[in-house]
Amino acid sequence: MRNSKLMTIMVATTLVTTALAAGTAGAASAKPTSQAVNKAVNKAVVKKAVAYKVVDSSINVNGSNVILKSILVNQTPLYAVNDLAKALKVSATLSKGTITLKDANSVHTVNIQPQSLKYLVNSANLTFKTAPIAQDGRTYVELGAIVEAIGGEVITGQADKVNRILTVKRLSGSFDTLHWDATGNIVVTKEDGETAQLYKLNKTTYGSELLSTSASEGSITVSPNGQLGAFIDDNNLLSILTISSGQVQIVGSDTSVKTDLRWSADNKKVYFIQGDKQEKISYISLDTGKITQVLADKVENKSDVRVSSDETKIVYIVNITGVAKTDKEGTEESLTIDYTGAGAQLYSLDLATKDAKPVQLTNSNDNKLYPALLSGGNTLYMSADADNTTATNVIKLVTADGKSQDLVSNIDVTFEDVSYDGIIIVVGIAKDGSMKVIKVDANGTQVELFSTKNDISEVALSPDGTQLAVISDGKVIVITNGQQIQLTQ
Repeated sequence: MRNSKLMTIMVATTLVTTALAAGTAGAASAKPTSQAVNKAVNKAVVKKAVAYKVVDSSINVNGSNVILKSILVNQTPLYAVNDLAKALKVSATLSKGTITLKDANSVHTVNIQPQSLKYLVNSANLTFKTAPIAQDGRTYVELGAIVEAIGGEVITGQADKVNRILTVKRLSGSFDTLHWDATGNIVVTKEDGETAQLYKLNKTTYGSELLSTSASEGSITVSPNGQLGAFIDDNNLLSILTISSGQVQIVGSDTSVKTDLRWSADNKKVYFIQGDKQEKISYISLDTGKITQVLADKVENKSDVRVSSDETKIVYIVNITGVAKTDKEGTEESLTIDYTGAGAQLYSLDLATKDAKPVQLTNSNDNKLYPALLSGGNTLYMSADADNTTATNVIKLVTADGKSQDLVSNIDVTFEDVSYDGIIIVVGIAKDGSMKVIKVDANGTQVELFSTKNDISEVALSPDGTQLAVISDGKVIVITNGQQIQLTQ
């Protein structure tokens, strides 16, 4: 009996053990082992931490090419912070997971954290489009956001491709007057402030240098060699600005009224219209400060004096006004103005001949603007019809004996400029409404230099004739090798 019971218990125990084993085996088949779990976790981690391909990107910074390591995240390029900091010449420090960028003067401070869309710029909260990525000991960030945060500017081209980075933003505003200096910089006047400001713009770095805040200096006339600028100060004294240094020197002590400054080709004299009634033409020698009169015929309202390269001839405009007429008693009721013969006329004077008299070159009633004296003795000017406002303006060429012909008539001329070495630049509106800048020779042969739908108010050809600077809609643009460089915003 006892053996039978024992056998029964053993059989039962065996059955229970078998069932537990079976249950355990079933559980094992439903739940992975720790090794399997580790493998799965590792796979998930590897999948989450994507390794982005690192490439070297060449970018122009302030006119010099630098190499920045970059990665591409969702079609957005991100750049290594340390490389970017070196290129922008800012400090980069790491503290408690936060990267801090500061410029040299601590004007701009930027705080960023990897994997965080939020960043601080001088305590202001801003948001990245793509969060910074940490990979292989480097943090990669958006280029434009960081450059702008430290006070710089990213200039893009077609398809928003980065053309260059500036550590300081381009000068902004509305500009007037335009000159090239001896080193290839652009000298311009910023007109939208309380007073005119004279700036020098570097077309390589896009940087700007303030030369003067004097309204008088804002209207300088630059010498042919690009080294000096002449202007009349508030006391009617002729002053000379050395463009390279910004230093100003007064020449002579004469305080008579002087207008329409024009340099001699050798950079040693400045010609001008002199007198309260603009009745004289004179020049001042820079080395002595002495003023020499070349014409004092008492004819008033002279303007726009131009001098030949050998200083043997000048041309100028006389603005003839109406003549007042009254009865014998001179009563106010009888006063009339006779405008017969009134208008602007061109005159020339032979400086090489003693006691020579002015010669009238024109007698037409058109408005005459921007006269220029060409080699060979010919004169040109912009002609505007005084009676027909719908007529197009043209460039007229006047020979030494007074014969006139149209030199440029295929565009509606707005102004022209002739360099000291005789290169003719004409600006005008074409039939399609675009603004054209063309170079013209004395035979009328034209070469188009620039075209735009925007307004053009100033042009200047570089001394070597290979580059053109223009002011279009108040912005300074340089055209070089067929490419446009916008130097101001």
